[in-house]
Amino acid sequence: MIHYRPLGPIAAISFDLDDTLYDNGPIIQRAEQRLSDWLAERVKLRDDSYQYFQGWRQRVIQEEPDLAHDTTACRHRALARGLTALGVSQAEVLADAAMGHFLEWRSECALAPEVHQLLAQLATRRPLVAISNGNADIDRLGLGPYFKAAFHAGGSRRMKPAPDLFLAAAQHLKLTPKAILHIGDHLREDIEGALGAGFQAAWYNPQGLAIKDQHKGKLLPHFEFQTLASLRQLL
Repeated sequence: MIHYRPLGPIAAISFDLDDTLYDNGPIIQRAEQRLSDWLAERVKLRDDSYQYFQGWRQRVIQEEPDLAHDTTACRHRALARGLTALGVSQAEVLADAAMGHFLEWRSECALAPEVHQLLAQLATRRPLVAISNGNADIDRLGLGPYFKAAFHAGGSRRMKPAPDLFLAAAQHLKLTPKAILHIGDHLREDIEGALGAGFQAAWYNPQGLAIKDQHKGKLLPHFEFQTLASLRQLL
C-alpha cells in the first residue's frame, strides 16, 4: 500500500464492482455477443449490428441526456428504437425480452475464490455496500451474502463521480460519509466521487500506474494498493 493521507476510523466499506472485484471487459463482450446472437435468431439484423446499436445508444443520450446515467434504460431505449428503425414489429416487446437476457448474461462471472474469501472476512468486521455506475447484479454474481445493499446509477441517482450514490449509501448505513471507506479502480468516478461526497477513498491500481500521470492534480486518495489481498490489512 502507498499512503497519501491519514485514515480516520472506518465504520463501513463501499466497493465499486466492475473492474474492481472482477475484470468487466470480457463479461460485457460475451454478453454483447450473446445479445446479438439472440436477436439474430429472431429478426434480420444488419451485418454491423454492434456498431448500429451503439450508434443508437449515442443518439438516445444526445436526445435524452439524463439516460446517460442509467445504463439499463439507455440500452433498452436504443434496442427498441433501433429495432423499430429496422422495421421489426413489436420492437418494444422484443427489447424487453432482450434486456432481461442481457442483464442475466452481464452478471455471469466466476469470481476468484480469494475475492469471496476477502469479502467474507471483511463482512464479519464491517458492513459492506456496493456502489456502481453499471447494472451488475450482486446476487447473480454470488456477492449478495457479503453486502448489506447495492446502489446503482439510474432513475434520480446520477453516476459517479456525482455524490448521489455515495450519499444514498451513507444514508442507508446511517453513518456520516467520513466514516465510510470507498474502494474502486477509477480515479475520477471512484476517488474524486468518494472524496467529493466526504468519504475516505482507496484506489485499486493493479497495473501499477503512476498516480502523477493519471490524476492531473486532483485530490489524492487516502491510499492506493495493487492487490485485493492487501486489503486484509484493514482487518
